[in-house]
Amino acid sequence: MPSRKQEHTASFESEFERLAAIVDKLEAGNVPLAEMLTLYEEAMTLSAKLKTVLSDAELRVEKLAAVHEEIPINEVNDLPESEDLF
Repeated sequence: MPSRKQEHTASFESEFERLAAIVDKLEAGNVPLAEMLTLYEEAMTLSAKLKTVLSDAELRVEKLAAVHEEIPINEVNDLPESEDLF
C-alpha cells in the first residue's frame, strides 16, 4: 500500500498530466463546443487544485527554511500550517 506521501505525489502528478492533456486537446481545436466547455471546466478545477497544492508546498518549504536559518520562532509560527505534502 502506498504511503500518504506517495499517494499525494502520484495524485498531483496524474492531475497535472490530465491538465496538460486537456490543454493539448483544447489547443488542437477539433472539439465540439459542449465537450470544450466540459473540458475547460475540468481544467479550471484542476488548475485551482494544483495551485493550492503548490502554494501549500511553498509555505512548507519556507517554514522549513526558516527553522533551518534559525529565524525567531514567533515568525515561524506565523506561517500557516499545511497538511503533510510529501
